[in-house]
Amino acid sequence: MKKFLAFFLAAFMILAAVGCGKQPAQSDNDNQGSGIANQQLSMGTASSSGAYYVIGTGFAEVLTSHIPELNVTAEITDGSVANIRLVSDGDCDIGISNADAVQYALDGSAPYNSVQDIQVLCALHSSIWHVVTTENSGISSIADLKGKKVAVGPAGGGSVAALEVVLQAYGMTLDDITPTYVSYDDGITQLTDGQVSAALAMAGMPAAAVSSMAATNKVVMVSIDDEHMQKIQEIAPYYNAVTVPAATYNMDADAVTIGVKNIIYVSSRLDDATVYEMTKALVENLDELKTYHSAIKDVTKEGLADVGKFPLAAGAEKYYVEAGLK
Repeated sequence: MKKFLAFFLAAFMILAAVGCGKQPAQSDNDNQGSGIANQQLSMGTASSSGAYYVIGTGFAEVLTSHIPELNVTAEITDGSVANIRLVSDGDCDIGISNADAVQYALDGSAPYNSVQDIQVLCALHSSIWHVVTTENSGISSIADLKGKKVAVGPAGGGSVAALEVVLQAYGMTLDDITPTYVSYDDGITQLTDGQVSAALAMAGMPAAAVSSMAATNKVVMVSIDDEHMQKIQEIAPYYNAVTVPAATYNMDADAVTIGVKNIIYVSSRLDDATVYEMTKALVENLDELKTYHSAIKDVTKEGLADVGKFPLAAGAEKYYVEAGLK
């Protein structure tokens, strides 16, 4: 009996030693983990026809692919102005907006009633303001929009904010036109169906909605003249003059309009370590993100960090400094 007990105890000790020495199998995600908490995040973009949605989808997929702890999804929203409210209110964690909307949000000025809870992560491409009409509309300048029915884009989108500034430069207001607030796709449909005289889009170039019109119809893009461009920039210095080459939409001539840089931002509810890892993944995989939309093909790592006078989120700034980008 004693010999049996001795044998049993010896066998048990050997098995125990083997068990303690064996490490649990680790997944690839565990090996590549950054040490941050597992999180499900959402990103506010715009309508499915705009560059924001395509770029936002790419951004979400890059983060999900390269940060094991994050699962990020792109959400269809009303666009630039609305995204800031969604992030500030906690309905989204990440957003993309035009720089003018970000400035209004940080100032707490109209269309916002208070300072919005957002932190800047990076800068991207510029969105281009499109004013599209048809050959027989009789519209050849912004002033010709007076008294016309215009598809101005979604109520929370960047096209409306830009329109208000441009109309001010021309001595008009929204009351001087009859606006319909629809997606860019629906606005172009209304234009080609003859329901409106012009349609707007604030999107990376080429804008999908305008390209779809160019495939079957003649696109006429309304230009802004030098005098009024100067007035626009006096009112809103963040808008810059942009030339849209005729070949972009098979037009008869180049068009001159305004553009504004796009900014990606996050909620302050995200901790610094998470924001650091997001910034790192974005910079290190920028070439992958560029494959999603031609509008961001010229964005550089230095350009991501160049957010102008906007204060960066602490985690983002830490990474940019360590990477020598700031």
